[in-house]
Amino acid sequence: MIDSYFDYIDQGTKYSFKFYHITPKAAIDSVFMNEIKDKLLTNYRDLGMCKMHLQDKSESEIKQYVLDYMIPGTGAMDKIVRQGDWGEILAALMVSHFQGLTIPINKIQWKFNKNKSVFGTDLIAFNTGNPIKEIYYYEIKTRQNSHKLEGKGTARSYVTIIAHDTLVKDEAAPNEMIADFLMKLHWEKGDYVTAKKFSDIVTNPDNYDRKFELFFIVEEKDFDPNIFDELNNLPPQLNPLCVTVLIVNDLGRLIDDTWHEIETRMIHHING
Repeated sequence: MIDSYFDYIDQGTKYSFKFYHITPKAAIDSVFMNEIKDKLLTNYRDLGMCKMHLQDKSESEIKQYVLDYMIPGTGAMDKIVRQGDWGEILAALMVSHFQGLTIPINKIQWKFNKNKSVFGTDLIAFNTGNPIKEIYYYEIKTRQNSHKLEGKGTARSYVTIIAHDTLVKDEAAPNEMIADFLMKLHWEKGDYVTAKKFSDIVTNPDNYDRKFELFFIVEEKDFDPNIFDELNNLPPQLNPLCVTVLIVNDLGRLIDDTWHEIETRMIHHING
């Protein structure tokens, strides 16, 4: 599905980091939109669990569950969470497809508050197959106005710098919190072999090849490649660093259309 709509283009060695563009090669249509809506639902909830919980409910009760428990609301701050969740889900699809990596968890499924973003590194991925040798850490930003400075006063920066500094802060933490969570999760599932893999990451993080990526989803008409110049001039703190920018036409409308009547789509899955 991804190959039908996007091209993954290596931008060469213009910058001090690896740089990739993901650009549209076909108009986004109803087929793509339906795929993205399904990915939204399955990132928030396992559909098998939803069928168990909602199979005897009325359509209005199904919709209410989705609105009350699953997806962020429609207030001003909630819409920011919606945009961020949407971007993380789409970025994970791109990472899995174009980079061929394994993503061990949908973090969004483990929210305790649907109207809050999940804390911690946005995305973690591994090389495919066994053993795990490489760990990839991602900071993901979705912006309709990526060309504008953000922040307050003299501390205003482009989103590229904000993303970089956030990932630097995560990288400097003296622990592997996601690996620790995955160890606990798989132990509780009774999957002791997988739990031991993550246990080794927690205990011996220096034995793994750590890689870092900034992933930006931006509006095409306002995209200014100069926002990466400031990032390029920073002293190297994340090594190796890769930057990917997904350039989308009419990004705001695409995000809004994805969320439109998403609760109705759950009815089709429950009763279908």
